[in-house]
Amino acid sequence: MKLRADFNGLFGNVLCLSHSDTAVDDTGGTVSLVAGMVVTAFDDDVDEQGQPDELRASGTVISSPEWLRCGGSRWALQIDDHGVYHESDAKRRNSTN
Repeated sequence: MKLRADFNGLFGNVLCLSHSDTAVDDTGGTVSLVAGMVVTAFDDDVDEQGQPDELRASGTVISSPEWLRCGGSRWALQIDDHGVYHESDAKRRNSTN
């Protein structure tokens, strides 16, 4: 499942997903967030040539840590070992496997 996220809310390996109990998926639908969901967060970005190249991070949905809640965050993504990457990076990684 892909959820839209604002990567300005990235703090180390934690990304704020939502200030409510829902998020928007890649089809524009509303998804109720639950701890333990495995998702990929994405946001629009461009490469060096100005071509679309989504920014992504995969991981597990968690209740926002206390230090992030003071900013209004309710749900966050605990980012996995792949970290934050561009869509083109994932395509290159998958083509070499």
